[in-house]
Amino acid sequence: MQILTVQKTNCERPDMNHNATSAFPSNREILAERSSFAPAPKNPHFFRAALLNLSAILFFQYSLPANADMRPPTPGIEAIDIERKADEIQAGYIGEFRKMTLTLINAEGRESQRKLDFWGHEEPDRHDKTLVRFSFPPDIKDTALLTYEKGAEDDDQWLYLPALKRAKRIASSNKSGSFMGSEFAYEDLVVRQFEKYNFKYLGDDTVDGKDCYVMERTPKNSNSGYSKIIRWRYKENLQEAKSQYFDRKGELVKERFMEGHHQVDGIWRSRKITVRNVQTKKASTLSFDEIKLKIPTDAAMFKVRALESPR
Repeated sequence: MQILTVQKTNCERPDMNHNATSAFPSNREILAERSSFAPAPKNPHFFRAALLNLSAILFFQYSLPANADMRPPTPGIEAIDIERKADEIQAGYIGEFRKMTLTLINAEGRESQRKLDFWGHEEPDRHDKTLVRFSFPPDIKDTALLTYEKGAEDDDQWLYLPALKRAKRIASSNKSGSFMGSEFAYEDLVVRQFEKYNFKYLGDDTVDGKDCYVMERTPKNSNSGYSKIIRWRYKENLQEAKSQYFDRKGELVKERFMEGHHQVDGIWRSRKITVRNVQTKKASTLSFDEIKLKIPTDAAMFKVRALESPR
């Protein structure tokens, strides 16, 4: 398993092993050499070895798994089967409406709120259509995002800005950008994502006392803002417990937490999503104040023309 390759005993620096001869100088030797006032060490390979020593320490520090207590994968279970089942149990909602509250939290902890409505229209091939429209505050009222999901292909997305009085198509290269100043990217707002990733079953873990599968997702689309996503799914219902998102450099950029899993008309939904950016210290929460499923939806409202004519 990729995140279990580093064993605990390997995290010691070479200079901490007193029973073995190290090829690298110890930290004490490095400090002693630096404290001398000689213009350069007599050993021409000293600084090269010191740099290798430091690199080794940093490698072990940052390559540790997210949870060193993670257990090996359960035999006979495949990643693709878990993710396919998790996707299938979300089908059948037909039409959906949600009232939502988006809270933006800056690095100092100050909050600002947005109110928005969500409509979902399920297509037979699960290439669903969704519409998000802001209702508060007044300065962004009627701002809207329309999404046509395309499976493994690039999704079509349009952002309507009332000040411009027109909808602007979002380029594939921009879908990793922030949605309306939040910690949610445009690509995070696509409901059905099964066909967009390759999957790897990393192992089993426990979240809030419940057993979870731990899955690694790697995007098929090179325009994704993520190099990989590590997702914890509860074994009992295959719902997401939490996720870690890694940027294109492979560094952890944000964490996502799902709360309040419950069933609405037999289909699983959550009550709150929290995203924390570990690099900027900002956060966003999305609370679902009202959820209605299996309702009729007007296909005409999911047209670009309708996007530019708010009701």
